[in-house]
Amino acid sequence: MAEIIRTVKKKDILTSILHIGFNLVVAGGSLGLLLLFPDTPWAAIALVVVSKWRTFAVKPRFWVPNLLSNMTDFVLCAGLVILIWQAGLAHDLWLQLSLSVIYAVWLIFVKPMSKPAPVLIQAALSQFIGLLAVFTLTDTLPVPVVVLLTFIIGFAAARHVLMLHKENQHTLLALTWGVILAELCFVTFHWAVVYQIGSVKIPEIAVIAMILGYVVERFYNSFRVNDGVIKFNDVIWSTLFGVIFLLVVLIFFSGLFSIGGL
Repeated sequence: MAEIIRTVKKKDILTSILHIGFNLVVAGGSLGLLLLFPDTPWAAIALVVVSKWRTFAVKPRFWVPNLLSNMTDFVLCAGLVILIWQAGLAHDLWLQLSLSVIYAVWLIFVKPMSKPAPVLIQAALSQFIGLLAVFTLTDTLPVPVVVLLTFIIGFAAARHVLMLHKENQHTLLALTWGVILAELCFVTFHWAVVYQIGSVKIPEIAVIAMILGYVVERFYNSFRVNDGVIKFNDVIWSTLFGVIFLLVVLIFFSGLFSIGGL
């Protein structure tokens, strides 16, 4: 028995080393390709696709379920590649390195987590990074493409959360959230507000979508755990936080409203 335990531990250590090494190669390789081909992100995105080879290492009938299950991961990885590429166009090497570290941390530590809180964080990060990436490309992409990509990002994030709760209507609800984000995207595309933090540009829709997503998830969780009843105490604080945060964003940052001539 002791020998079996030692063998299992050795295999676990070897597997962990291989996991870390492979993902470091993917993150570092993506940065290397973007430095080698600074005018296009396609080589690095191709590496992202190749790194997901296990999605297709099964019988063809499992490809679609695997693709749906890995959408959140792919959105975040492709989004980070786009952001690293954009940082390169701005000649910000430090930002490129920082984003590459975030990419590696995601692959090695965050992505494998499966407990409820990390899964919610995974969905939120994927949606946020995905929207950041898409809205950095609005100068080159037509409106229908931006709206479609936003829909996919929202659908993937919502499905990721709903599958955690084993929701029977996960497809319908995820599609609904995707449509809501797509509508927000269509509005904000023509009324774009971007927050500049150094070389980082954060579109307002990414912030609004994260706040709304948090509030909606709190309502859904209350509905789920209370057998179809949304309890006031479960949602009041998250709703107040969401409303106040949205008002602060809209009043003081977007310029949608003005107070006292400000």
